[in-house]
Amino acid sequence: MVENGTVRITRRDAADLVMMRAGDLEFLEEGIGLASRIMRSALAAKGAMADGLKDTFAWVALFSDGERAQFAAEMDRLVWSAAELGAYQALLDEFRRWEGTAEAYAEGMPRGTGDDLTWLDESVNVERP
Repeated sequence: MVENGTVRITRRDAADLVMMRAGDLEFLEEGIGLASRIMRSALAAKGAMADGLKDTFAWVALFSDGERAQFAAEMDRLVWSAAELGAYQALLDEFRRWEGTAEAYAEGMPRGTGDDLTWLDESVNVERP
């Protein structure tokens, strides 16, 4: 059934049909679109992934040089295999994490190493400010 993944219907007198959930198709299209944008940006920058990403995604400018290099390395590592395999989950997840970091910086989140954070062993409920 379609709930468990894509279903291929083989027909004798016509081309095969493929049925899938609309959400799965949208996810696939999003992954293909992102991979295409990243690959085009790298090619436009003559292989300089960090420069291409900064030109394509304006929010990349919020990163430090080190963060930009790390983001570019992650995208470079993931985009080619995602496109080749047609599996975009890791690429989309990593991209969204970096985009979330840029959003946090834009909202004023301080940058730092995190050394001043206190990690709790158990979760604690706190009142909303």
